Amino acid sequence: MNNPPSLAILALGLAVAAFPIYVIYQRYFHPLAGYPGPFWASLTDLWQVRQYFSLKQPYNLTELHEKYGEFVRYGPDKLSITAEEVVPLVYQKGGRRMPKTEFYDAFGGKTANIFGMRSVDLHSIRRRHMSHSFSITSVKGMEQYLDANIRILRSIISNHARSGQIFDLKKLLHHYTIDVLGELAFSRTFGVQTSDDALVPRVVPHTLLGSVTGAWPAMTQTLRGWLPVIPHSGLQDLFKGRAECVKLASECVERRLKEVKEEKAEERRKDILTSLILAKHPDTGENIAKIDLEAEAFGFIIAGTHTTSATATMLFYNLLHNPEILEKCVLEIDEKLPSLGPDKAAYSVTEAENSLPYLRAVVKENFRFTPIFSMPLERRVTDPEGIIVAGRHIKQGTSVAVCNHAFHHNPRVWGDKHNVFDPSRWDVKETADRARYLMHFGLGGRQCLGKTVAQTNIYKLTSTLLREFAFQIADETEREEAARGGFRGKVPEMISVGVSDLQGPLMVTASFREDSEK
Repeated sequence: MNNPPSLAILALGLAVAAFPIYVIYQRYFHPLAGYPGPFWASLTDLWQVRQYFSLKQPYNLTELHEKYGEFVRYGPDKLSITAEEVVPLVYQKGGRRMPKTEFYDAFGGKTANIFGMRSVDLHSIRRRHMSHSFSITSVKGMEQYLDANIRILRSIISNHARSGQIFDLKKLLHHYTIDVLGELAFSRTFGVQTSDDALVPRVVPHTLLGSVTGAWPAMTQTLRGWLPVIPHSGLQDLFKGRAECVKLASECVERRLKEVKEEKAEERRKDILTSLILAKHPDTGENIAKIDLEAEAFGFIIAGTHTTSATATMLFYNLLHNPEILEKCVLEIDEKLPSLGPDKAAYSVTEAENSLPYLRAVVKENFRFTPIFSMPLERRVTDPEGIIVAGRHIKQGTSVAVCNHAFHHNPRVWGDKHNVFDPSRWDVKETADRARYLMHFGLGGRQCLGKTVAQTNIYKLTSTLLREFAFQIADETEREEAARGGFRGKVPEMISVGVSDLQGPLMVTASFREDSEK
């Protein structure tokens, strides 16, 4: 008499039989079956995990939109959309009807910070606690600390100019941004500009881990439990980098709590963390718990360093590779602003932002052309009747997202020359009206709180550096190609972990402008 098949063999047989049924359903009967996209993306979120590990996720997704159009199915229940109509519908009017998906759970620790919060009510309260600290008034009140760090940066570049050395401008901008973040958020400098790379917070590992695990929501919590114990050196280094940032955030909170307790109110610096320490819940009157302060401090470190420094890097890259635009920027600064002189470290926020309309257009084009916060911003359709986007019906339960790099390069929105870095496009009213749909800081109620801080910092920094120094691409062949217009219509080579950056360093030389300080 034959033995009955074991349970393991039976389970395997059922799985083998079920797989083709699953494939047929996903490809032909699923609510998203009518939307184009890669075969494996329609079957498993592992396809998206692989995209993040490739460090090219937003750029590969942009190519898929070029191939398939404004709707791309990039996961079993995920749609990436670049139609203009989706932006106000989902991000400006969506509110409670279009909440954040489980993707954001991967970016929190023991408690979620303002970025990872999915509760609209909790987010609204925390945003009210923090909004004033990120206002233009608050930034102007701390401008002396920006000036002090720009003075250090100018000194470093001056030394390179005197010696004729080639240097990595990307690295200097990153170090400057870290020290400014320390001043604005924690009333301290991290001293990175005057020390070495050992003090630089390694924020990229956290973002990559969050993007990878969040891309597979059914397994996010399981992965968060198991991945830290897998004996893989590369993986362990990612967790080590994240742990270093967690430790730094905890130290900043501990230090600032002690200082706030000891300081007199009239002598206290009003940095971003201090505003949270002093904030009270509108209903209970309770202070924010220490664990939540640490979560927000961690978020400041992650969001306040990588994104701003990468944005500044791409701005200088785009200027140097479009020398006619750089020349116009310098001419405007010379005409509209006085010389800095030996006692003035930098132009004020007011001078830089109000006097330089062409620079504002250049910065806006930089945000469009090479956005940095490039992960798809996923929202869940919760209305039972679904939503209509560009005449297409999307059912309840679908995850809808806009990848800003893909949207910013949609020819139906920005024209056939979307791959050209061209600040003059903003002189056209039809295009200028679309500025409200740019996604570089997100949009709507969940828009990045640090938008004003980042923008004013970039205006101030760029105008000052261009007034004092003449920068050139270090590589002669690359510099000559730029002079011939050889980079016009070419999007720079970038990498992304959900947040993007220039691929490789930005090697330059600098010389003093004629009337700048020698």
